Amino acid sequence: MEILCAGATSDFLQQNNDLKFKLVKIPPSNTLQYWALLLIWQFKINLVLSCYKDYIFFPQVLPSNWWAWLYKLNHKNQKIIWNCNEPSAFIHSVDWINAIKNPLMRLGAKLFRPILKLIDVYLEKQNDLVFGNSQFAAASYKTCYGKTTQGVIYPPSYIKDVAPALTKDNYFFTVSRLTKFKNVDLLINSFTKIAQRYPNYNLIIAGQGEYLNTLKKLTQNNKIEDRVTFLGSVSDDQLANLYIKARATVFCSKNEPFGLVPIESMMYGTPVVAYNNGGPKETIINGKTGFLFEADDMLTGFLERIIKLDDKSYQVMQHAAQLQAKKFDISISGVQLEKMIIAVE
Repeated sequence: MEILCAGATSDFLQQNNDLKFKLVKIPPSNTLQYWALLLIWQFKINLVLSCYKDYIFFPQVLPSNWWAWLYKLNHKNQKIIWNCNEPSAFIHSVDWINAIKNPLMRLGAKLFRPILKLIDVYLEKQNDLVFGNSQFAAASYKTCYGKTTQGVIYPPSYIKDVAPALTKDNYFFTVSRLTKFKNVDLLINSFTKIAQRYPNYNLIIAGQGEYLNTLKKLTQNNKIEDRVTFLGSVSDDQLANLYIKARATVFCSKNEPFGLVPIESMMYGTPVVAYNNGGPKETIINGKTGFLFEADDMLTGFLERIIKLDDKSYQVMQHAAQLQAKKFDISISGVQLEKMIIAVE
């Protein structure tokens, strides 16, 4: 197996040195240069893909799905299994387009959306087999392409047996790419009310992104900058320690196709508070492994419920969370994926 990608940091490659990567020097797909010279980059990609005639292509999100589909237009014997995390969001979702920070890119996405949508629907026919990474993703696929997937396989997680922390530190934790769609601003605003009622509680935020400065300014405006810590990127060991010591992990993204953060948090015995939609609706058991909230103004109340849980109730929730996480172990999804691969060989 080889993983073809347009770019990866040296730290990422070092952390995953057991995998074989092949880097193709092309611009990121979120740049004007990529889309303006799309055919040139695709020609370059086709040359690379032609070296893998005996491989089954296994693309993920845009643009990798287009790489495979465009290649197959002239290579009909090529087999493609599409792991549909979500239909190409920057083509099918108006909300995603409106969230593009670069004004020129946002305008271009709006102007070209009708033709890109037609092209995307046409190219999708090149797949030999499609599965969603959640029931939510499978439903989104049906909405966009008018077809059903061949099944659902949850993303594999390496679930470890970890002793949950018997005592927790007084902080809530979140980790994500700091973009508009992760709704970290909602968490900050909700935590502001918690900070007033519980002066011993803090909020820790891990991750980087274009909204970092906006979020920092929000904490200043809310006068809680001394209660919120922005860590930026963290190592795997740091992340594990942050999960295990947190009172709860908070996941505010709406309509997230799957979301690995809740699984990771539950593995460490830390309850999760998340929106009651998307992938978290399928992975978190409301009231047992955490809480699912329906509207923005409900988040503060659920954070307070986590704080007020007595030791026995909290430990029961920890145990249930770890049992739930085991349902998403790679040993389960690996068997399911192997059956999919055999089906197209």
